[in-house]
Amino acid sequence: MATVTQPTIRPTNKLTAATIAAAAVSVSGVFVRNLWPSWYDAETWATLLPIAVFAVGYLVKDEPNR
Repeated sequence: MATVTQPTIRPTNKLTAATIAAAAVSVSGVFVRNLWPSWYDAETWATLLPIAVFAVGYLVKDEPNR
C-alpha cells in the first residue's frame, strides 16, 4: 500500500474511524450495563473493544483528510 501524504497534523480517516469505534463500544457497554445488567460481562466488553477497533480500522479506506 502506498504511503498516505498528510498535508496537516489531522489524523487519517482510518484512525478517526477506529477512534469513533472505540468510543461507540465503550458507550454501548455502559448502556448495556445499565439497562440489561445480566447481559453485561466486563471481560467480554474488554475483548470486544480491540476487535471493533481493528475491524473498523481495517475496513475504512486510508486516504488523507481534505
